[in-house]
Amino acid sequence: MTTADTTVLSDEAGEQTIIDVWSRTSPKYRKRAIILLVVNILLFVGLGCFAYWLRTGVNFAPAEENYWRVVADTFVPRGDANLGNFVLFPIRVDLVPWHGVVVGLLLAALVSVPILIAILYRFPCSIPFILIVALVAVMPWLAINITGACILASVKPFRFRFRYASALLGLSLVMLYFWGASRQATPPVEHYNPADRIKFYAPWILATFASCLIMGLVLFMARLVNYRPGVIAPLLLICFAVPVLVFEWRVGRDELYYRLLEQRFQDEFGERDGRAWFDLITREAWERRRDAKPPLEVYRDQVDLRLALELDTASDMRTAVAQQKEDFIAECRDFVRSFPDSRHAPNMLYLQGQAHDARIDVEAFQKKKLLRFYFDFPMSSPRSELTWRKVIHNAPDLSISAVARHKVAILEARAGRFAKAIELLDELVSRYGPQRPNPNSAAPEKTASVKKVLSSAPPDAGLHILVDNVVFEGRILLNLLLHNGNDPQYGVRPLCGALPGEPRQPGLLQLDPHTPHYAENLRALLRAYPQCLLADNISLKLALTATTVEERIFHLQACVDRYPNGDARDEALYRLGVACLDAGMDARGRRTLSQLQKDFPDSLWTDTAAKRLRALPPLESEALP
Repeated sequence: MTTADTTVLSDEAGEQTIIDVWSRTSPKYRKRAIILLVVNILLFVGLGCFAYWLRTGVNFAPAEENYWRVVADTFVPRGDANLGNFVLFPIRVDLVPWHGVVVGLLLAALVSVPILIAILYRFPCSIPFILIVALVAVMPWLAINITGACILASVKPFRFRFRYASALLGLSLVMLYFWGASRQATPPVEHYNPADRIKFYAPWILATFASCLIMGLVLFMARLVNYRPGVIAPLLLICFAVPVLVFEWRVGRDELYYRLLEQRFQDEFGERDGRAWFDLITREAWERRRDAKPPLEVYRDQVDLRLALELDTASDMRTAVAQQKEDFIAECRDFVRSFPDSRHAPNMLYLQGQAHDARIDVEAFQKKKLLRFYFDFPMSSPRSELTWRKVIHNAPDLSISAVARHKVAILEARAGRFAKAIELLDELVSRYGPQRPNPNSAAPEKTASVKKVLSSAPPDAGLHILVDNVVFEGRILLNLLLHNGNDPQYGVRPLCGALPGEPRQPGLLQLDPHTPHYAENLRALLRAYPQCLLADNISLKLALTATTVEERIFHLQACVDRYPNGDARDEALYRLGVACLDAGMDARGRRTLSQLQKDFPDSLWTDTAAKRLRALPPLESEALP
């Protein structure tokens, strides 16, 4: 080795040594170092793009229209964009543990590569990598910590002669950031069970150990080749390839896009303040008017008055909601076409069906401008019914199939096909009821522990479907059909509505309980079919529409007294007992619920009444020794 080839430095013993790639001043080494540094930067850009795509589904962050707002949002310490939520959104690590492995390996690469560049290429060369973390991966807080780590690892007086010690010193700063970020998740990790907490913390631990391993391996190889250029590029390629390959192999793009659509469904059809949405719709309608239009504030008040009287008269609102639903349904269909074999394809059908059935809660919007959707009154349309039938066919044992069976049973009953509706409800109760078989009972007891830990949750776990509630509603409908399916005087009319050619009168199953005119429609139904088998059920539902608890108690007691042999008596007793408890009439409420248990021991309302009684504090006489 000649002095023309290297920059020679002397240590304390007077020996000559090379400290980094720039120590070689020969043009061929300088060119090679610059070319490989550019290659490293390009590879790191790809790694940054992957990190952002993994959180948003967007390939290149700077191409987004609201890019700078997104960057600004990441500076909110406890906002939804913080690093702690990386393992909770869009893919939750407790549902897909392999995602934690991907995140851990990815963070290790994002952290270790800039530190290694600072050590082997000197600190100024690490600045492009830090900017990539901040602006391409859109992790500015992580970039700030990596900047400090690079300074600690490469700049005097912090730099050690033992390079690995310098790397670990820099990494310690990032470890502190990982610890802080892991405690800023929304919701906090303390809300999860102990097993899921371990899954939550595992990516940060893996990122730390993987960073130590990567930096130790690269520095060792760099020392073996006497700091010649070309050590980092192959390792960086591996660091980029491994998390991508693990993601494709064990997680999948369909998992990411499904979770994003699942979150979009919650955002668009979940409960939220509707004032901004209402103002936007009103402004757009006002701008489309071609005739002489009043001032915007006057027009807004006019629309507000129309909504206060009847939401459905506002065609602009209906159009906006319908367009929102159609856009989401189109996204669901695109997903199924792109990933027909995905385990989440049935879930997309479920979300598509829910979007079909989504309706605005009129009362909540009129009174509070609260945009709230409900989904328990399915649309009587071929599109909705076909979607729910597909769910039953493609996922017969998942919880989404319980919802689908219930909704198809409602549609069958509305059409007067009671036998098919009863068959579906029987399947619902037998498959998902209290006596349903445990799917894990036949599973082998001894399974590889690692496989258990890394196995994904069922595909419908993130939907949080309360199957027991669905079964309960199914049993209510089943009892209604069994006792009132064919009225000897009116046939199916009280349930399914007037026959073709008769004066229009909707049946009970066609009345939406969420509409403002539900009580009036129930009274009209009683007038149209007096003394029908369904009269006690209609009277009960009418009593439940009372606005005050005192009125509800009065009408429920009248319903109990008027229909002593009605099939709705057990529910009426339960509702009356609960109303009395809510009104502070504990003794009467207890007597009523106890009467229900005595008169109807096999009723589905009896177990619910027993749970309610057990939750009550003991009476003073019972508390005495």
